[in-house]
Amino acid sequence: MKVLEFEGNVQDCSFTYHRTREGPNFFVSHYKGSTQGHNDPKECWRTLGVAKFTDSGKALKEWCLAMDEQYNNEEKEGYTDNSFANDTKMVT
Repeated sequence: MKVLEFEGNVQDCSFTYHRTREGPNFFVSHYKGSTQGHNDPKECWRTLGVAKFTDSGKALKEWCLAMDEQYNNEEKEGYTDNSFANDTKMVT
């Protein structure tokens, strides 16, 4: 797993993007004493509440969308289903 950190992180407010080999990539937000995991980049940004309209909140939104676009779309385009279920056929 590779962890990418938002450059505007401070002690009580931090956001990271976790790239995994297996399973979906995800965001982790730590804000106001609460830590949450998010699959959707906009949900990660929305944890800020009304603070999402500040300059740092807008920078976080851009970062979240850039991480999702860069790493999630790359996997979806080249994905091939090699599972056992893909080879089965329905018997009628």
